[in-house]
Amino acid sequence: MTRRLKVAVVGASISNSPDGRERFAIRAHLPALKALSDLYEVVAVCTTKMETATAAARHFDVPHAFDNVERMLRELPEIDVVCVSVQPVTHHQVVMAALHAGKHVYCEQALGLNTPQAQEMYQLGRIKGVRTVVGHQYHYEPAVLQMADMVRQGYIGKPLAFNVTYLVSAHIAPRPSHRVWLFQAEACGHPGFRSAHILERVISVLGDVNEICADLAVLVPERPNLDGGPPLRTTQVNNLNYLLRLGDGLMGTLQVCLTAWFGLGWGFQVYGTEGMLMLGVKDTGEKNTVAGDPRSGELRLYGARVDMEKLMANPTAPELLQRQFNEITPAEQHYFVKGIDRGRATFPVAQLWHAFAAAIREDRECAPSFRDELKMHCVLDAAEQSMQERRWVTVNYSQVDGL
Repeated sequence: MTRRLKVAVVGASISNSPDGRERFAIRAHLPALKALSDLYEVVAVCTTKMETATAAARHFDVPHAFDNVERMLRELPEIDVVCVSVQPVTHHQVVMAALHAGKHVYCEQALGLNTPQAQEMYQLGRIKGVRTVVGHQYHYEPAVLQMADMVRQGYIGKPLAFNVTYLVSAHIAPRPSHRVWLFQAEACGHPGFRSAHILERVISVLGDVNEICADLAVLVPERPNLDGGPPLRTTQVNNLNYLLRLGDGLMGTLQVCLTAWFGLGWGFQVYGTEGMLMLGVKDTGEKNTVAGDPRSGELRLYGARVDMEKLMANPTAPELLQRQFNEITPAEQHYFVKGIDRGRATFPVAQLWHAFAAAIREDRECAPSFRDELKMHCVLDAAEQSMQERRWVTVNYSQVDGL
């Protein structure tokens, strides 16, 4: 039997915020790791305060609690993997400590506040010969994996155009004060920070970004504080619009609006010479609470492929072809974990943790790796340059292994 990997989770503080939301390590990482008890053994949790670390350890039946990452790594040398689920401003410090100790690392995005930090973490990981992954967990949603497979296999023919959107109210709705870091540029790093998750989905399905034309803005400067204090002010970009050029002439749009009351969430459509594919979220109707890990909707794949002989024999007006697509069931091979509701955040996180365990055992890369995330930083650098210079910018990947 394969030995279970010993994991330490950094950032596992129970917050009990006024809107019922918990920190992501509590909502998703620890439940996912506990569900994968055949692969992982959670041996420690670490926060900035011993009382919160102890509370989390007691809640999840974890044997060790720490308030200092370096001390944890010294006292528990048997740790195999460190999960870094803290604010981006602290990613570099925690990740570098884990890498210096020779540990595999799962880090939430962004990899650092800037590209030099991301490059330093990537290079140290290479030197240490450890495996790394970044928390773009929807990379491992079965519908996303199925979509990527079908594009590569030619289901839509040659890709011609795409559109991806993310429309939510995170930067306009009242929030608790411990979430204020999300609205601070100095805590998040790059202005394009909040576009990275959906940008990764575009890249994983369609390939690298070659050129970008971007506009980024703060459209809502503050929102009410649920804890009763002064309003939470925003310096972090909350509206992002990109025009993107990928390989072989493919061009599309990406929009992130974090100030969309009652937003639709996210969607992704790709159109080609022979058909289309579309990702969307099926609403579960369960919207009364975010306590614990609520069902927030299931990601579904839809598509249609043209039958040219049929259309030539029985001509159909273009207007009548609109929305003639059907749901596509992902192949069973894309489901790595069982017994976790697909509509909950724990599911894609567990999918990624499962893939990471396989990569560690087989001593190979696990996408999206630190190298992949360094390339993402290069795209975000180009977006910022485009915004400042008001023009198309070619993405410079030379910082990634001299590409």
